[in-house]
Amino acid sequence: MSAGAAAALTSTSVTNINLRLNGARCAIFSSELGNSKRSRYAYRNRITVHAQDGVIGFFRRDSHTLLDIERCPISRDEVNRALAELRAQTHVRDGHYTLRASASARVFSQTNDEVANALRDLIVDLVRPNQQLLIDAYCGSGFFAKALLDKFERVIGIDWDRFAIGAACETATEKEVYIAGDVESELQQVRAVHPNRTVSANDVQASRLRSIAPTTLIVDPPATGLSEAVRKAIVDLPPTALIYISCNPPTLARDLRELQDQFIIESVTPLDMFPQTAEIEVAASLRAVPPAS
Repeated sequence: MSAGAAAALTSTSVTNINLRLNGARCAIFSSELGNSKRSRYAYRNRITVHAQDGVIGFFRRDSHTLLDIERCPISRDEVNRALAELRAQTHVRDGHYTLRASASARVFSQTNDEVANALRDLIVDLVRPNQQLLIDAYCGSGFFAKALLDKFERVIGIDWDRFAIGAACETATEKEVYIAGDVESELQQVRAVHPNRTVSANDVQASRLRSIAPTTLIVDPPATGLSEAVRKAIVDLPPTALIYISCNPPTLARDLRELQDQFIIESVTPLDMFPQTAEIEVAASLRAVPPAS
């Protein structure tokens, strides 16, 4: 794909976000998106290929036709070496194979390390310092939470993936607590009643998060976005600041419209996490609507 065609795809994605956010409160777009210094090729740290009847590669878009692939130009050299090793085997059983640049823990991570780090740095810049509590929902292994430790007295991460939570706990400091559980259920436990209360590990382990006032909430949900129950839990908290990270602009726009009576959108920043495709990552920064005087 040419650079012009790729730029047109991502530009269309950003335009679509803007259209879907029409009517939401004070949407301000940052210009991050594609950084010309970043590689548009050789960025993926993993791919999944399929093997069928001696053919190894990817399925054609919207088709069951398997295309034989010797090298993936958007994948890192380590991934392509793993692909070459797979193809060199005398017999490859039919199925799918995930090829990785490194043998790291099998927990979710972005496929583009460079842009993922840029996203993390953006989130760090968006969050103000000297706060009491961060709740990082859908935290994975703590990619954002651990980068924000210096800005909070306590950090709580929630994720359904017990392996990711285990990885987060391996390097946790005394101020970090990670919960393996359902985000919806755990957030529904939180009530902003006593802002000065100290959060203890016992509170979290027993899922007794009532009376804790989160100053910042980060949500990084799957492509389906936030469920109605999670949106209600956010409104019931409510945090003074909300950072919403999304890989699916339509569900992001839907959720921001649903939250617009409680939050003001301060910025929406698209990042070109997946060059050569129409898919983008988006980070939205919101603050709570001040209470009526």
